[in-house]
Parts: sequence; structure tokens; C-alpha cells
Amino acid sequence: MIKPLTIAISAIALASASAASANQNTIALPSDEDSVLGGSEYTKLPETWELVYDAAKSPYVADYKRCLEHTDLILDGTPNVESQHRAAIRRCVGVREKAIEESNAAVARRGRTETMPPSAVVEAFKTLGYIHIQRGRNIDQQHNLQRRAAEERRLAYEAEIAERDAALRALSPYAEQTDTPPKETSNAIDQ
Repeated sequence: MIKPLTIAISAIALASASAASANQNTIALPSDEDSVLGGSEYTKLPETWELVYDAAKSPYVADYKRCLEHTDLILDGTPNVESQHRAAIRRCVGVREKAIEESNAAVARRGRTETMPPSAVVEAFKTLGYIHIQRGRNIDQQHNLQRRAAEERRLAYEAEIAERDAALRALSPYAEQTDTPPKETSNAIDQ
């Protein structure tokens, strides 16, 4: 008997997703209210999603993945890739349903319904959707981290410049007066 094809896919996930996915019957994503930047982002461990399906389903899985991935992402400087990936899930519902139906038929034709029952087929396609959404969330997290790091660098630079300017003002003989030196009142021609 042929063993089902197993693919392990890593995606960065928040701790709440790890805890929620520990239940074997459900796979949950972190809610939209979870803070992307809360805690130590750099120490979060990647979550491994296991996608198990019969090799007979490969063409149907590929069709669904193509539908999810072939879209024009709008990168406008805001972290909205996850919402665009969620929209792809809604857009590809018809492809998903057809792929599930054809996958079940292919598995049944090969007599493998004991190893890959229809519920496992549905779960595999659901997992593909979760992985797609998580990839979008990961891109948004990276965007937020990069933006925050750039802002922190800018603030540090501005603080350094302000400190340097304050030190220069303190050394200036005109420190007690205005920021501009006094105008010369005498003219070299007059002397």
C-alpha cells in the first residue's frame, strides 16, 4: 500500500496559534486582536503545519494553491497582506470545492478511502488556506518590524543630533544670547 504524501510547512505564528493548534481536531489562527508587535518578536518560534494528503490529490492541491497564489498583491505601505490573503480564500471557494470533490473521487478510484477519508481531504484543503493566511500575516509582521526599526533608528539619530547641538550651544560664547551671532557694527572701510 502506498503511503500518503506528507509535507511540513513552517510559518511564523504567535504563541496563541501554537496553543490553539495543539488540539488535533482544529487548527486555529491567532485572532486579529493579538498584538503583532507585543513581546519579543525575535524569539517567537516558527510553527510547523503538517499537510498530509494522498499523492492522487496532488493535481487538485496544486490547482487550489495556484488559485490562492495567483493574485496581484497591493503593497501600499500598510500591513494588509493578511487581509488580501483572506480575500483570496473567499475568491477561491469554487476552486476549493471542486478540488475537494475531485480529490475524493481520485482517492476512491484508487481504493484509499480508509487511509484518506473525505474528512481528511477537507482538512488538508482547510490547512492549505490557513497556511496561505499565515504567510500573509508573516509578511505583515515583517513589515511592522521593519517600520518600527526604522522609526527607532530615526528617533535615536534625532536624539543624537539634538544632544550634539546642545553640547555645541553650551560651548558657544553666544550661548546666553540668541542662536545667531551678533552683527558687526563697524565696517573695515570706516576705520
